[in-house]
Amino acid sequence: MKKIGILEDDIKLGSELKYFLETNGYEGRYISPDEYAGMDEAKLIDTVIGEDLDLLLLDIGLPGINGVHLCKNFRKKSSVPIIMITGDDSEMTELMSITNGADDFVPKPFNTQILLARMERILERLKRDDKADDVTEIKLESGAIMSAMLPKGKITGPEGSLELSKNEIQILKILTDNKGEVVTREEIMNLLWDNQSFVDDNTLTVNMTRLKGKLEEIGIKDAIVTKRGMGYLFR
Repeated sequence: MKKIGILEDDIKLGSELKYFLETNGYEGRYISPDEYAGMDEAKLIDTVIGEDLDLLLLDIGLPGINGVHLCKNFRKKSSVPIIMITGDDSEMTELMSITNGADDFVPKPFNTQILLARMERILERLKRDDKADDVTEIKLESGAIMSAMLPKGKITGPEGSLELSKNEIQILKILTDNKGEVVTREEIMNLLWDNQSFVDDNTLTVNMTRLKGKLEEIGIKDAIVTKRGMGYLFR
């Protein structure tokens, strides 16, 4: 049974989400404001990681804690997928959420069945990833070797290793699976969100920029080439 964490400051909504998840075949773990009262961000992140979750529903407006900042620092320690839930449905808030490691963004008020569908899409994607080969070595045009453990979100280059978010994993996988060929933006958006209405060009650009930056951190430079008006090429 998949375990879903809920970090939501509205106790009524948090309890309702827990009940909803449990009636749909999941284990719900609601971490209420009473539980994390007095915790700093680092302690709360460690607490959430200790729950061994399969997915986290994270409210942006937590008491005394910036949910977007929490998402960013949680992502540094864990590849558990995150769906941000918030009453602020502005494009800027959505962009900030995705930029800082969220896998999806659902504004309040939301239809719980739509939330469930978003969750199941992410979890199904993870299930497919787990069936993939554990370690793949890719020789780059520069001569460097990149080792990728994509199901676990880990990549290793000449200058170290790091973890990717679920979106970054999917982007890197479709690019490396088509190494030497141009992959269009539409193909990537369809892979990530199934329907292009859930994402715009700016959001994809942010994800791609973040992925390129991470590759550079481990000594893999210029492996992803932007083909203006066409898409992206991994070489």
